[in-house]
Amino acid sequence: MAFQIDHAVRAWILGSGVPENLHVPIAAVDKDAICNYIGDIQLELGRGTPTRALLVRAKEPPPVDLRFPIWDIEGSKILHDRMQVWVHVNYTRYRHAYRKALPSEDISDKILSHTLNRRIAVLKGFQYTRITPTSRSANSSAAFSECWGVERYNKPSELAAYKKRRALIQYADLADLMLMLDMRLGGGVMDAVNVGQRLIRARQVMP
Repeated sequence: MAFQIDHAVRAWILGSGVPENLHVPIAAVDKDAICNYIGDIQLELGRGTPTRALLVRAKEPPPVDLRFPIWDIEGSKILHDRMQVWVHVNYTRYRHAYRKALPSEDISDKILSHTLNRRIAVLKGFQYTRITPTSRSANSSAAFSECWGVERYNKPSELAAYKKRRALIQYADLADLMLMLDMRLGGGVMDAVNVGQRLIRARQVMP
């Protein structure tokens, strides 16, 4: 079955300035959305209903555009890793699931970060989020922007406006991309935006 495109979320992320080669799914409303828009489920991890954790082989990503400085960063391949671990927002043994899914990957000095904060995911109606390894310092630096997001979507008007889009998945914004790359986000939302904008601004190609 061919994968579908969630046009609502695609329009939103393009409007936010994130180029197409950096459209990275980080959340889904349910397993069906993962299968339809993100990739094929290779393995179900963790017992219970709904499924606690999933090993997903992501669909073919957009071609990498090396004009964007973000691809110069060591480890940037994590953004479009084909084998990904997705977990239910209420699941707590996600470290065990990650090790079971990707046993050859050394995460002994890393923590596992929900690429979309779980509280925000719940507010938006997403059951599953992708998890990726990151350093403790980078994860801690995301606290400000995450709290800002929770405060924003706790407002009925903001949440209603978001839900009008009826998005079934979510793509990473600048702060999400930076956290996945193990970058510290700074002390405010604009700090992350200013640094991130330089990473996704295409370099001029000399004729």
